[in-house]
Amino acid sequence: MNIEKLKMILLAGVLTLGVISCKKDEETSTSPSLDGHLDFSVPAYIAPLSKVTMTPRGVTHPDGEEVGYYWKVSPTMTQNDTTRYETGLDFNGKPSDGTFTHTFPDSLKTFTIYAYAFAKGYANMSDTDYCTVVSGGLERSITNLDIAKNASGYEQIGGKTYYYTTVGGNDWMMSNLANQSAGTPYYNCKAMSDVFGRYYSYEEALTACPEGWTLPTDADWVALAEAAGAKDVQAHENISSVAAALMGNAYFNNVRMWEYWPAVGDITNETGMSIIASGFAMLGSRNAEPKEDQFIEYSYPNAIFKGYQEYAAFWTADQVTGEENMAYYRYLIFNQPDLMIAKGDMNTFGASVRCVRKK
Repeated sequence: MNIEKLKMILLAGVLTLGVISCKKDEETSTSPSLDGHLDFSVPAYIAPLSKVTMTPRGVTHPDGEEVGYYWKVSPTMTQNDTTRYETGLDFNGKPSDGTFTHTFPDSLKTFTIYAYAFAKGYANMSDTDYCTVVSGGLERSITNLDIAKNASGYEQIGGKTYYYTTVGGNDWMMSNLANQSAGTPYYNCKAMSDVFGRYYSYEEALTACPEGWTLPTDADWVALAEAAGAKDVQAHENISSVAAALMGNAYFNNVRMWEYWPAVGDITNETGMSIIASGFAMLGSRNAEPKEDQFIEYSYPNAIFKGYQEYAAFWTADQVTGEENMAYYRYLIFNQPDLMIAKGDMNTFGASVRCVRKK
């Protein structure tokens, strides 16, 4: 189930709750409406114990009077928190814009945030959004891989621990590269760097691996596939019936990442590659001087992320002969048993990186 599907399910629950509680939240069913549309921003993914500040916007009173606001976060809060009364003041009697601050717990799950605008004689206006707490590291948000147990070894690189598996004559990193000096994390949320790794343009991928490691060529992927049982394969071709040996039967916050498909069969992860279905990105343009935010990165502010629970895409070092700005990437898809090959734009396509060390 991808994040969009999850949000639709949660939204259905919110709408049901709204039907049940509408008489409580609204003055009457025939009350006039406030002007505008209530909105607020919240990062899609955050680290445990993050303190998030949200400010309501978009609502005005038809008569120019003040509007009040109250909030609730489910399932952590049992009571509403009114941050601004109809006087325009908070509970301390100080002027308030309705800003709400909440510290999320160390619980790896999705939380629902409800915001309400109210004024005497008018129907309440509401907005709902979702925020997921995630954590990198072994057996945190990504579980069921037994990476430490199955690894051939590990290295400390840039303050991070990278486990590797020795297969096909080379050492391969068992997790997606999370070099924060390049690329961008899932949904541009900083907390996701150490969970899914990062998505890189081709040029970034060429230099993103640490010293002693490199971006694999397609010949390296062929050697990996041969170690998984493939025979008579060539570079830049699809490789049959090796997906199950490369995939890791992982869960993300207790949601299975690779949906079962009969053509693939049971995931064995025989190679130890532990590949997760983290999708790919359409990066768009890179900011020359990206601004910083506590939770969000703006290196690729217009990036679109696709294929969670369906794809895993990895750059190779091979450019496409005769096609300017195109390079090959390898990918897995949930309903195909093969290791696939495709071409991506070197500047705008965002793929993950698995670094290799030649033996």
